[in-house]
Amino acid sequence: MRPITVDGNEAVARVAYRLSEVIAIYPITPSSPMAELSDEWAARGEPNLFGLVPKVVEMQSEGGAAGALHGALQEGVLATTFTASQGLLLMIPDMYKIAGQALPGVIHVAARSLATHALSIFGDHQDLYAVRPTGWGLLVSDSVQAAQDLAAIAHAAALQASLPVLHAMDGFRTSHEVQKILPLSDRELRALFPFEALEAFRKRALTPEAPAIRGTAQNPDHYFQNREAINPYYRRFPQVVAET
Repeated sequence: MRPITVDGNEAVARVAYRLSEVIAIYPITPSSPMAELSDEWAARGEPNLFGLVPKVVEMQSEGGAAGALHGALQEGVLATTFTASQGLLLMIPDMYKIAGQALPGVIHVAARSLATHALSIFGDHQDLYAVRPTGWGLLVSDSVQAAQDLAAIAHAAALQASLPVLHAMDGFRTSHEVQKILPLSDRELRALFPFEALEAFRKRALTPEAPAIRGTAQNPDHYFQNREAINPYYRRFPQVVAET
């Protein structure tokens, strides 16, 4: 494909839209354009990579967006959201649940300062460091081209590794930087996308035809065993990203 001129937010949104079926949004600077573009494309009826128009839903808060993300993933639906700063902090409770259940969600972040003694809308990585313990894989882009490419890798690796992935870029410095990039075509995305892993993910979805219990209460002996059981997924994650 011929080069296009876009900013980091649009570069990421173009990929996230094509690789998602549900996009739960709540705007927060400097990530808002990713949500706005997704909403605009869905309103125009533009299809994703699978020939369907993604369902874009604006929730009441970032916490609601994370809850919608979790619910969609439980149903075997490819889902993503966009956020930054305090918005990402509101997602932490659901991020722990999504990671603990090995669900392949993706959050795209325009990294931004947290409001402490004062509000700052400008870029740093405080929000990213705040979510490191949640169990999400972290990928960080340093350019508009990398933002597009790593966005695609984030979605593919999440499915392949059965782990959620947070993909970040610097707020404003990259999210609003306008550059000429080589766009990923649908053919290239299909070659990258792990369709077999998608089928396996769908088979693990909640369905009345195969009832399953999730979110139980466990005593320490069982809880410890289940926490240890997910460690091989994390040991494999760097290799999955490298191969993707």
